[in-house]
Amino acid sequence: MNYQTDTPSIFPGSERVQKLLVADDNEDMRRLLSQALEVHGFHVKAVSDGEQAWDALQLEHYDLIVTDNDMPRLAGIKLIERIRNAGMHLPIVVVSGSFALGGAHDYRRLEITAMIPKPFDLWEFLTIVKLSLRGAVRTATARHETLPNASVKVSPLDAPATKRRVLIADDDEFVRGSLAAVLESEGYLAEEASNGMEAVTLAIKNKPDLVLLDLNMPQADGWTAFSQLDQIKPLLPVIIITARPNQYKEAVRVGVDAFMEKPLDISVLMEAVKRLTTEEEGRHINRITNCSFVTELLGAVAV
Repeated sequence: MNYQTDTPSIFPGSERVQKLLVADDNEDMRRLLSQALEVHGFHVKAVSDGEQAWDALQLEHYDLIVTDNDMPRLAGIKLIERIRNAGMHLPIVVVSGSFALGGAHDYRRLEITAMIPKPFDLWEFLTIVKLSLRGAVRTATARHETLPNASVKVSPLDAPATKRRVLIADDDEFVRGSLAAVLESEGYLAEEASNGMEAVTLAIKNKPDLVLLDLNMPQADGWTAFSQLDQIKPLLPVIIITARPNQYKEAVRVGVDAFMEKPLDISVLMEAVKRLTTEEEGRHINRITNCSFVTELLGAVAV
């Protein structure tokens, strides 16, 4: 089949937008993967189990499949076996919290292009998908610096910017503009989102180094957006900035890096931004995985 479209192709010079099939029984994960892939130019069909994925493959052509393993009716590995027995050789990326395979021999037997354990880095996932579609990956496992059996290294989707990028998510235009002006005067690249959904979309697309996140926003409030951001990049620093009262305990429970109530103390907030955007990843991991870690309360705020 030929999918002609006015949407720009994901690869320059190709004739059509590539079509991907996503199979995962977790609705949030399905939505997250689909949104991330669509932001990067793919057409995506999402289904909730292996049988639905198999039915979709009978109706139209797909360039790549992303599948979970633990799914009702037909598990991911069983789906892959059925696909290979039918003579289909499209790339398959498994994104799962559990694997039923014995090792590399099984990967080769089923021609699994990549195995990515949950939780995962969404940007690394997108890189592996793109490499898989280019035929650069034979067997890839996320969190490895190089891809086994391939001469291609997993690298960021875009060259890193010289300036640190901060995403400001707040439905108040004045607050966004004021914070952006301060950040830019300090040498940061500032991006603005007016609601939770836009914040998640921009985070998928542009990979911020830190997020300033309001709670009272339309189209997914701050806590909903944080849950999605935490799936995209578990180590992404997030500072909650809010006028909603009595939210510090929830901030501690979910594990955001810092919390500040409005009106904001800009000098204190900027010190936290500078520290969190320059912190080494190893130190950041140690800090947030330490059982004694408590969300930092910025400024003189009554809990």
